[in-house]
Amino acid sequence: MDEQPAILVVEDDTDIREMMATLFGMSGFKVVPCESAECGLKALREREFDLVLTDYALPRRSGLWLLEEAKTEGLIDDTPVLIVTAHPDVNEQAPYEVIQKPFDLDDLIERVRRRVEGADGRGPKQPRLTMPLEGGHGLRGRSPDCPGAIELILYVGAQSPRSSPAVRKIKTALRRFNSSRLKLTVCDASTLTPPPERRTLCPRTFILGHATNPEPLLELLADCGDPN
Repeated sequence: MDEQPAILVVEDDTDIREMMATLFGMSGFKVVPCESAECGLKALREREFDLVLTDYALPRRSGLWLLEEAKTEGLIDDTPVLIVTAHPDVNEQAPYEVIQKPFDLDDLIERVRRRVEGADGRGPKQPRLTMPLEGGHGLRGRSPDCPGAIELILYVGAQSPRSSPAVRKIKTALRRFNSSRLKLTVCDASTLTPPPERRTLCPRTFILGHATNPEPLLELLADCGDPN
C-alpha cells in the first residue's frame, strides 16, 4: 500500500494539469493525472484513490458525468470529491464540494489535505508551499521586510504553443505599470525551476488560470496604486 495519499486529478488543460500535479506532488501526494472524464473513470476502475479532484468542463463528458458514473459503479462511495470550475451554476447541479476558479493554490492544497485526512485532522502534516498573504489575496499589506518592488513569477508550459503568445500578452499589459518596481520572471511549469534565491521571504499569492487573459493579474496590480 502506498504511503503517500493518492489523488486523481482530471483536467483537460495540459498546463494546468501539469502544474497541479507538480504542486500536489511537492505537498506529499501521489498524483494520477487524467485529461478526460473517460480517462478518469478508467483510472477509478483500476485502483482506489484517497481523493478525486476534477474539472467540471471537460471534452465530450463533464466532470459531473464522471462522478455520477463512478458512483453508479460503486467506485467513490467513501472517496472525498472536489470539483473545480469557472461556471457559477455548478453549485446547484453537483452534490459535491465545488471550488470556483480562479482559486488560491495554498487554499486548494489545504482543502485537499483536510479532506484526505478526515474531519478529525489526523494524518501526517506537510509543510505549506508558501507563506499566506497578509491582509487578503491582493497585493496590499506587504511585509515590512519585503522590498518595495513586486516580482511576478509566471509559470508556463514550455512545450505549449500557447505559451509564447500568452507571455507576449502579459508583457504588453504590464507596460502600463512602473517598470522600475515591477519585475517579470518566466519559468517552465514542467520543472518548476525556482527563481534565484532571495534574501527575504515575502508574502506571496498564486493565480492559477489562463495567461491569455491578463485581466485578473492587472486587477491585483491595480491594488498597488502604482500604474504609470
